[in-house]
Parts: sequence; C-alpha cells; structure tokens
Amino acid sequence: MEKGALYDTASINKALQRGAMIRTSNPDSSYRYFNQALKGSYAINYDHGVVSSFTEIGKWYYNRNLSLAIRNARKALEEYQLRKLSDNTLKNQAYLLLAKSYDASAVLDSAAYYYYHINEEIEKGNIKDPGLEIQLYSTLAVFWLNNSSYVDVEYAQPVKYFISKAQQALTRLPAKPGTYAELYRLQALYYCSIANFDSARYFFNKNLQLLANNPGYSPNLPIILLNLSNSYIMEKRPAEAKFYIDSVMRLNHAHLLEERLQITANLQLAMVYYQQKKYANCISVLDDTWRRFDMNFLNKDVIDAYKIYGDSYEALGLTDKAIACKNKYIELYDSFATRDKLNMMSKIESRYRLSEKDKKLAEQNLQISKAENNARQKSLWVIAISLLAIVGFIISALWLRANRHKQRLLAYRFEKQMEISRLTYTIAGEEKERNRIARELHDGIGGLLAAAKINLDLVKKEYHFNNESNFIEVMQLVDQAASDLRKTAHNMMPEILMQDGLVKALEQFCNSIASKNTTHIYFEVIGTNIKLKSELELSLYRIVQELVHNIIKHSRATEAFIQISFSEDELNISVEDNGIGISSENKKGLGIKSIQDRVKALNGNISIESGYARGTNIYINIALQKENIETI
Repeated sequence: MEKGALYDTASINKALQRGAMIRTSNPDSSYRYFNQALKGSYAINYDHGVVSSFTEIGKWYYNRNLSLAIRNARKALEEYQLRKLSDNTLKNQAYLLLAKSYDASAVLDSAAYYYYHINEEIEKGNIKDPGLEIQLYSTLAVFWLNNSSYVDVEYAQPVKYFISKAQQALTRLPAKPGTYAELYRLQALYYCSIANFDSARYFFNKNLQLLANNPGYSPNLPIILLNLSNSYIMEKRPAEAKFYIDSVMRLNHAHLLEERLQITANLQLAMVYYQQKKYANCISVLDDTWRRFDMNFLNKDVIDAYKIYGDSYEALGLTDKAIACKNKYIELYDSFATRDKLNMMSKIESRYRLSEKDKKLAEQNLQISKAENNARQKSLWVIAISLLAIVGFIISALWLRANRHKQRLLAYRFEKQMEISRLTYTIAGEEKERNRIARELHDGIGGLLAAAKINLDLVKKEYHFNNESNFIEVMQLVDQAASDLRKTAHNMMPEILMQDGLVKALEQFCNSIASKNTTHIYFEVIGTNIKLKSELELSLYRIVQELVHNIIKHSRATEAFIQISFSEDELNISVEDNGIGISSENKKGLGIKSIQDRVKALNGNISIESGYARGTNIYINIALQKENIETI
C-alpha cells in the first residue's frame, strides 16, 4: 500500500476537513492532505471526494496562482458532469471559486456569470447550505466595495443588502467563534463602504479579541490586520497604518503569509511611505515587489501603486521614469474600468433594486390572496345560513367582482410603476456613470495632459526648440487633445445646464452643433421659461441631445427646428427636420428605444411622424407636477 494513501471515504473526508482547517496556518501540510484525498478518491472511485479535492486544491491556489485556481475549479466541474452528480452545493462551491478567481483576474464578465448562477440557485431554493450563501453574499459585498468609485450611504445600499442576506444565513448556523467572526467582518465591511472607519475598526478589533479569547480558533489574522491598516490609509493616517503593516510583516518573516497577502502588504507599505513623502522608500518597496512576485492579478491596489510610483519619481525629479509609470497607470486603469465592468456593476445594482421590489410585491400578493380567501369563506357561510343569504351572496359576489376589477387595475398600475421605477434607476445609473467618467476625464487624464504640457514647455525652454517644427506639432497635438477632452467632459455633464438651466443649455448646444455642421438648426422657446428640478432638466437635455445627434448623423437634413413650449401644467418639445425620414426598422432601433424609455420614465408621451423623403417630426409631452418645478 502506498505510504500516506487513503482508501475509505471517512479518511478522505477527514483529510479534506483537516486540510481546510490548516490552509492558512500550515499551507504545505494542507496541500499534502488535499492531494492525498484526491489520490484516494480516484483509487476507490469516490465521486464526491474527487470533485471536493479539486475544489479545495483550487482554493489553496487562490492566493498563490489564479491560473491554477481556475484550472482546478474547471477540473472539479468536469468531474462533476462526467460522474453525473446532483449535489448543487458541491457544484456551486466550484462556481464560487471560479467567480472569485475571475474577479481577482479582472475577467469580470466571467465572474458575473458565475455569481449570477449561484444567486439564482439560492433564490430558487436549490441550495440549502447557509455556509455557501454566506460565502456568496460576503464575496459580492467585498466585490462591490472594491470596485465602487463612490463612498456614500446611497451607493453602499447594495453592500448593505448583500450583508443582510449573509446575516440571515448566519442565523441558521450554530453559534460559535467562526459565526461571530463572520458577523463582525460583515459589519466592518458595511462601515468601510460608507467611510465610517472608526466603526469599521471597532468590528475588526472584535475579531482580534475573538482570536485572543479562543486559542483553538484561527481566523485569517493577516487579512484582519491588512483591513485595519487600509482603514488608516484611507483616512491618510500613515503612522497608525504602519503599525499594523509591521505586524503583518512579522508574520511574513515567520513564513505564515501567502504570496498575494505579501503583495498587498507591500503595496500598503508603499502607500504609507508615499503619504509620509518618503518617496525613495516608496519606490524601493515597489521595485522589490515587482522583482520578487509574479503579478498574476489586477485590482485597484495594483493600479494605484503605479500612480504613486509615477508621483514619487516626479517628486524626485526623475521625469522619464515618472512618465513611464503614469503611462502604465493609464493603461491599467483603462483595462480595469472597461465597459463590461460598468455593465456588470449596473446589473448587480439593478438586481439588488429589483430584489427589494420583488419582495414588496410578494408581500402585497400574499395580502391580496388572504383577503380573497376570507371573502370566499364568508360567502359560503352566508349561503349555508338561509335563503336570505342568497341575496347577500349575490350582493357579495357583485362586490367581489368590482373589488377584483379594482385590484386588477391597481396591479396594472403597480406594474407600470415598477417599469417606470426600473427605467428611472437605469437612467439614474447611466447619468451617475456619465458624471463619474466626466470627472475622471477632466481631473485625471486632463491633469496628466496639463502636466505633459508643462513638461514640454520646460523641454522647449531648456533645449531651445522654438523653431523645431516637429516639436511645435507635438505641442499643438497636446493642446488639441486637452481641448477635445474638455469638450467631451463638457458634453457628458454640461456645466451650463446646472448653472443657467435647460433653455440656455439647449440653446448653446444647438448653436454649437450648427456651427460645426451643414445642417441649419433653429431653436425657439414659447411661453414663460419655468425652472424645473435638475433631474428632470437633465433627462430632457439628454432626450433633445440624442434627437439632434440623430438628425446630424442619419437624416441628411439641411434644416432642423427645435421648439420648447411651456404652459402652466405641461411642457411640449417638438423636433422636426426635412431629411430622408426614419424607416420602420430604425423606429425599433436602440437609439429611438432609449429616447422612448427616457420619456416613459418621466411619465410622458412621445409620437413620431415620418416617411421616406418627407422628413421627421417628433413630439414629446411632459405633464408638469408641483414636485417637478424648482421653488426659489
């Protein structure tokens, strides 16, 4: 018999449990346990053991080599299908490992696919394992927190929702140190998401107390310490942060730190030195990190490291290295903030919003169902009393019929309101993202272009390039790029709309578009200009902006007419052109559909009159309620 081999299911399961318990404290022994369990499972054809072993080996690789973590998770799923197993928890453990690994690798479409799959299985009741639910919702909370550009109470609502789902699952587990530790961790994550770092640190320290009071319990101490140090870094308190980083480094010297946690500790230490303006130390730590480790993952810490890398070189006067690092930062930032990521974040937030509304709808349906059952029982009871009850029954039946009609009408209105709410959340999310990107363009890349212009001016003065045509052309290109960037940021979030209102913003927009194109655009206002709420004005501005862009791009029109008409209780918008018209297929296109959705979200009406070579007339009507009008 092979030394260390396992040939029964009990010893295989015990090896898997033992390996999981010491995965952090004794990784080498943990890996040996998992491999013994895998060999033993193959030897006795233990299906559950084969799949579990590959999953546990994948978890072991998660903080060491993401490619191997993904490979082992996929192998677990291949074996699951080959052996025709039906244990949903077993399958979804591998799915969760894939989701986390793809998330850490910045392959966010794949991560979203597996996150959604597990969530749907839980919602359908196909998974009864509270431990897996806790892992999923905790991971989603961390995912949202790590990928959010905002830190405020409103944007943290999905984090709060995921944490509440995890806490509900925690109540189904026995009370023990691990249960309390996860509860404290979840509370700390929520407070981090709303920038309440004192409260977050309180719960992280509760975990440290739990470790001190329960010697037999071994939570992931380095992660707790790194969370504490990061909370001080976020508040720009580097001295306090370094205390916890030093504690992590001592664990590293004792060979108790996984590679990915070593990288995180180094990046935090570099940030501490940067905040302390010890730029040479910051560069030294980052140089050592890139030299020692294979960076097989991408997250905000890695991207931000290149930014402080460049800033530190710039502070020391090493311009060439500063530019190289900042270019790398821009490249990584662009690859991380992809359209796929934005779409996925929007989907996760939408899923959170809809889950809340579905819950309320289910509660209302339950109440309606109870009311209908009570009414039926009362009707039957009346019939059984006497013949006189027949009259009562008829009256009750008529009442019920009217009541059901009323309920159907209310349900229809509720459904419409749900649809409008979904559209409103979607549009609000889009506008929030436009605003964020506009700020990023203006403050981030705009700042870099400004810095590049300053450096080029210095080079021109130092090397006397005043008459060098190539150098002058480079300067002109930088100026043009900065100008185009400002125009793009302005179009995404026009300042004049916020300062002077809808009419002035549209008038300027139409004049600007007309000056750059052959189409003559006439803008007219009828009635007294009414100052509307900023959200409504922004939506109306986007609608007219999209319609005018469609005219310029597709209509081949020589003239266009935009009219806004104000009255006491409604606002009318007319957009007309003398172009080639809109075909029936184009009326169903994404551009028109987007405009129709925006109008519907405003409780408005839109009509389109068009024919081939007869131009296009679009009329929009919005009812003005008191809550739409801005009061002075």
